[in-house]
Parts: sequence; structure tokens; C-alpha cells
Amino acid sequence: MLPLMRALRRFCCVFACGLLLLLTACSAIGQPPRQVLLEALDLQVRFTQSDLAQALQLPVPEGHPTLRRVRVEQQHRLEVQGLSAWQLQGRFDWSLPDDPIRIDSPFDVVLLPGEKGESWRLLRPPGPQKPGWRSYPLVRRNLVVDDTPQPG
Repeated sequence: MLPLMRALRRFCCVFACGLLLLLTACSAIGQPPRQVLLEALDLQVRFTQSDLAQALQLPVPEGHPTLRRVRVEQQHRLEVQGLSAWQLQGRFDWSLPDDPIRIDSPFDVVLLPGEKGESWRLLRPPGPQKPGWRSYPLVRRNLVVDDTPQPG
């Protein structure tokens, strides 16, 4: 009876590992790649800077922000006007070009995959001045993330 228990235990372990592997693989299907998230965050920061500069009647800062420590805390599917999108929430550090100050900010982005899953769009929700969802294509520019260790 003891060999039977060992065989049953081994079968249960293998089955549980296979099930876990299957569930993990299925949940990753269709998720936005990290590079797409970086492009979306880059675009979000530039939108915010543009809106702020416009409100303060200042020139819009040029260049792309430097992104650091992007941490996704939650992600789930979301339906936007009948289309299946991904909502990702988390935190990231960023700084403007030639600015030593790094800012830790939360993020909440909605990403819409293309029909073939090869392209992505950043969706911005309706606002008081702009009704309806707005969509912006994400162009892969191979953004560089500053992963150098931060002193202190």
C-alpha cells in the first residue's frame, strides 16, 4: 500500500504543476508586452507635460522622459465600447530630459490590442473637455529604461 501512496502523491504533484503551468500560460496570452507599456507611459507623461504647459502658458518640454522602476501592481481585461482592452495599474519613476529630479508616480493605462495582436493603442478616458474615449497608436521606438542603481 505504501508504494501506491507514493505513486498517487507523485501523480498529484505532477498534475498540480501541470495545471499551474497551464493557468499561468493562459493568463499571459494577449497581454501587452513590456515595451508597449513603456511606450504608453512615455506618451502619458508627454500628454501630462503638454497639458500642464498649456495651462500655465509655458513652452512644451521637448524630448522623451526617462522611465525607471516600472512596477505593474494590477492588470485585468476591460471592455471599452465593445472592444476587449487591458487596464494596467502600478507605479513608476520618471524624469524629464536634463532634469535630475525623479518623480515616483502611479499609473493607470488602458491598452487596446490591434485586430491581429501586433499593434497596440493607448486609450484615454473621456474628460470634461473631451467627451468619448480617445485612441493613440503606440509606435515602438525602443525606449531605453534607465536601470542604473540609484544611490542611497
